[in-house]
Formats: sequence, C-alpha cells, structure tokens
Amino acid sequence: MTSERSLHLLVADDDPIQLRAAARLLKLLGHTGALANNGRTALNLLERQSFDAVMLDLRMPELDGLETLSRMRNGRHQQPVALISGDDLGSDWNFYRQAGADAYLVKPLELSDLRSLLQRWQ
Repeated sequence: MTSERSLHLLVADDDPIQLRAAARLLKLLGHTGALANNGRTALNLLERQSFDAVMLDLRMPELDGLETLSRMRNGRHQQPVALISGDDLGSDWNFYRQAGADAYLVKPLELSDLRSLLQRWQ
C-alpha cells in the first residue's frame, strides 16, 4: 500500500492535443486535473478552485506562462508550478526558477517524467 495522495492539478496549454494528453497522463497516474487553454483562464480557475500544483505552457495566447506565473506569485497562489515547453529550458532554467517556477517538463509529456515530478510534490 502506498502513502502517496492523489493530486488535483491545473494544466494550461493552448494546444488541445497537449491538454488531452496531459489529462490522460494525470488520470493514468491517479491524479485529477482541470484544463485551461490560456493563462487568463488558468488565473480565473485558480480563483475558483483549489489546486495542489500547476502546469503552465510557456507559449500561450492572452497571457503566456511566464506572465501567468508572475501574476500567481504576486497574488496568493504559491503552489508548485511546472513550466511546459517544446524546448529544453536547461540553459535558461535559472531565469525561470528565479521567476518562481519549481520545475519544467519538455513536450511531448512523457509518463515517466510526469510521474517523477508528481511524486516529489505528493
């Protein structure tokens, strides 16, 4: 028997295929998720629901992931945040970490990477 708890995550990405993939992976791992197609919608959901963690695509319309993260951190939202990008953020990770990100995942999302990240947050 495991002591890991199920997490409720907010996932924001403007690509509907990526959103569906993230939702499917979360379900496979025993977690739940709410989906947003841009940063503005993500911030609205954060005001109405409680989330254990947030995953933000860096490149979204209306509010990109970095601006959404900034508004979260300047508000009352301090849950862990993973940035999602099609690019490896390795060389820029310090910048994003200082902006308030806790982790990053490279698209397409891999089950093993997501599992490792969420185990750290349980």
